[in-house]
Amino acid sequence: MILVENRKSVARRLLKRPVLVLGWISRIVVAVARSLQKRAIPVDAATFVPSLMSSRAIRELRIVPHPKHDPAGFVTCLHDFMRQGGHDMLIPADDQALMAITGHYADLNDHVRLACPPPEVTSLVLDKASTLQVAQKCGIPIPKTKLIFNSAELLESASSLPFPWILKPSRKEMNVEEIKSLTLSTKDQITFKFPRPRNFSPPMLLQEFCGGTGVGIELLIDKGECRAVFQHRRLKEFPYTGGVSVTAIAERPNVNLVDMARNLLQALGWEGPAMVEFKVDPEDGRAVLLEVNGRYWGTIALPIMAGMDFPFYHWQVVHGEQPLVPEHYAVGSRWRWTAGHLARFNGLLIAARRSRAAQEEVYHAFSDFSSFFDTDAVDPLAMASDPMPVVLDLAHIVKYLVASNVDALIKTVFRRRG
Repeated sequence: MILVENRKSVARRLLKRPVLVLGWISRIVVAVARSLQKRAIPVDAATFVPSLMSSRAIRELRIVPHPKHDPAGFVTCLHDFMRQGGHDMLIPADDQALMAITGHYADLNDHVRLACPPPEVTSLVLDKASTLQVAQKCGIPIPKTKLIFNSAELLESASSLPFPWILKPSRKEMNVEEIKSLTLSTKDQITFKFPRPRNFSPPMLLQEFCGGTGVGIELLIDKGECRAVFQHRRLKEFPYTGGVSVTAIAERPNVNLVDMARNLLQALGWEGPAMVEFKVDPEDGRAVLLEVNGRYWGTIALPIMAGMDFPFYHWQVVHGEQPLVPEHYAVGSRWRWTAGHLARFNGLLIAARRSRAAQEEVYHAFSDFSSFFDTDAVDPLAMASDPMPVVLDLAHIVKYLVASNVDALIKTVFRRRG
């Protein structure tokens, strides 16, 4: 009898409690879920943004109220889910999830291990202007930047900051931003984009355009120490002028970039995973900081398939374990987001009506399809044993593209008739 009880006690200790992932971006949530589920850690998911998401790695997906519209309902439903599911860790998988947890940190921290720093730290990362200020104090190069409160200030800045410009929100907001990142090359483009006076809320960051390649340095920080390091380079982005990765490649870590990223995260007081994004000049290697993503990034599946399992290492340090992180990973591994490629190509076709650069890119696409689509790269969502994530991701993108193209066509027709 005593032997049976001892065995049950050991079994309970070995049984890992479930983890709850909060987010709506399939390529992030599914990658994290698969990583942990492979280690016999059950994973559930919750979202407050409409999302097509399903995977064998996700035990249960639950829709919760939006924290901006129903904050009390959001917390109550999340508490109920965590109590019923037995979760002991809550992971934010996108900026909106990170903001939601930050806004209810005290209420949630009493019930579960939160996989993000406290609000006084996350606020520095969610506010891009604050991040840049800390970076400057660390001696990290940043683009020439100006805080813009209304569209009139854009025209006034034309004489002091040479074109082209990048315009983006200074803070990450709970709602999806109307303008994520906008390239402006002439004064005419300013008046076309903003035909009427407009105030910006939040204020916008007006930055000089920095040429070069987008490079992400991913770190896992635990008690101020760096536990894992990974580097990737963007090969193609959506939109094609610069945005999120649709193809990326694993690279050997650049010591200088890693030092800057680590120094910045330590100065911010960051704990957990983060991606520090740079633009690097391919000719002289000079780099400038773009931003910090204080949560799992869109290409998180790339380090996992290259041999750096960030979600599992993260789970280990949160639970007081010492992760066995390999000294090397598979440099040259290539990652592809197939649905993102479709969106990118659609954007290219639209832009080609007025852009020579887009026309050349479209020509390249038809002349060398395998190179354009990066058929040598792997879409980790596309698994034969778990096909629904990639099917639903493609369905979501097709639905979005059809709706946006029809809407644009209707607006064009009415504009011409008017």
